[in-house]
Amino acid sequence: MASKGHALSREALIRTLTAYSGITTADGAADGTTLIDSNLIGRNDFVSEKTILIMSGDAKDEDKGATSFDNSDGKITLQGTGFSAQIKAGTIYRILNISTTEIDVAAIKTQTDKLAGGTPGVGTATENWNAAEADIVSIGANDTKNKLHSLLVNISALTAAATITIRMYMQLNGVERKVYDQDFTKDTDPDGIWVVNGTVGIHEVLRVTAQSDNAGDDGKTIDYDYMLEVM
Repeated sequence: MASKGHALSREALIRTLTAYSGITTADGAADGTTLIDSNLIGRNDFVSEKTILIMSGDAKDEDKGATSFDNSDGKITLQGTGFSAQIKAGTIYRILNISTTEIDVAAIKTQTDKLAGGTPGVGTATENWNAAEADIVSIGANDTKNKLHSLLVNISALTAAATITIRMYMQLNGVERKVYDQDFTKDTDPDGIWVVNGTVGIHEVLRVTAQSDNAGDDGKTIDYDYMLEVM
């Protein structure tokens, strides 16, 4: 179930879009509509119609489109009502090679924040594993795109030498089908089993089950732990 791939982090994406990184040299307007960087004095007006992203201070992570630039004093004027706080001297900022009419930096942050993944799914299932195949956990939701990065199950509570069969099921064209089936032997194989050890895309519920060939495993527990990322 493993697959290889590299996700672009938020920081890497911002670096790619950055035209200029600077630190303000004087306080901007009290209403947050301007910022000042004397290091920009005498430069061509490459600022207008670009996006200013604040990297520190009271307005950290806020972005605004730049409407004008005065290269005599390095003052950048922002769109609309400006930032939520005054941009004071010593504030780190970036000028991004996009205009707010092309893309909203907040939307970039929303998408890239997903790369951190959701809250880990951790829990325990107690079933009669020998009497019948039983569910450990169901992961994801129907018609919802997710990346499943890992799935582990813990069979340490089960009977020594028992054969434990782990299966997974998911809808294929509207009908649930078995997509994984593997046997593990208690105390021969590790107690912690990497069922999924690499990223796999799913857009339907992935149902994970277990079954034991030993009657002593009825009423015992199997732990699970998985990491899911919303696409």
